[in-house]
Amino acid sequence: MVATTAAQMKRVSCLILLSCLCHLTAGVTVQVSPQEEAVAHLGSTVTLSCEVQNSDSEEELQWSRNSGLVDLQEGNRLSQSHLCVQNLTRDDHQVKFTCQLKRNVSVSSSVKMSVLYPPILSGEENVTMEETRESEISCPVQANPQVTVSWLRNGVAVDLLKEGYTLYQDSSVAKLIITKPDREQHQGTFTCIAESSVFGNMTKLIHVKVVDKTMAFPLGPLIAGCVVILCTVLLAVLSKWSQIAKVFYSLFIDPQINLRLYSLVV
Repeated sequence: MVATTAAQMKRVSCLILLSCLCHLTAGVTVQVSPQEEAVAHLGSTVTLSCEVQNSDSEEELQWSRNSGLVDLQEGNRLSQSHLCVQNLTRDDHQVKFTCQLKRNVSVSSSVKMSVLYPPILSGEENVTMEETRESEISCPVQANPQVTVSWLRNGVAVDLLKEGYTLYQDSSVAKLIITKPDREQHQGTFTCIAESSVFGNMTKLIHVKVVDKTMAFPLGPLIAGCVVILCTVLLAVLSKWSQIAKVFYSLFIDPQINLRLYSLVV
């Protein structure tokens, strides 16, 4: 009974504390600037600001970068706080910064970083494909904002309808899929052009060679056939083993038989 009463008192105390906390933070908000998204170029510096609103007393603030807390100086925590993000890199892109009350982290406001950077083109520069075997030319591209990719072959825009091409593009790669490669139509130098509304165009050359189609050697069926033949030979040897043993004995072991055979030959 005593233990039960103590547990109930502890629960009531927690509820009272929670009620007081909710009362203290009722109406209190945190506002960050810029709101929702901060857009800046690669290598630049961005200052994020945070302010407590609707509070009659000073509130201590804290910042987090994604899920990790950011160290703040003592004079940069009470009621107002500023966070300076210097020398932005691609790793800062899409990072979420959150400002919150230290005593009640549910009172918070966030801003997401959008780092603008020019297209970066990568991938193979030499591609070999076989005639009539479906192949693709890949042009991995990373950029913010996202780019539009177009293709040239030997300096001329590819004809999607007449030359058997299919285009594919997502946020990280552009592909030119060739259903049935033909040496006359598809061999040459392709240009991947990434068109950015902010940074202009970036290009990459890909040299394509079309070779004769090679017959794929059916290694699996060959191995299976060899196993079947070997098993057949072994079974045949085992079934005739007694006769084989007699012949071997008569030819190599019994001297009388060897002598008779020699006499017949002479």
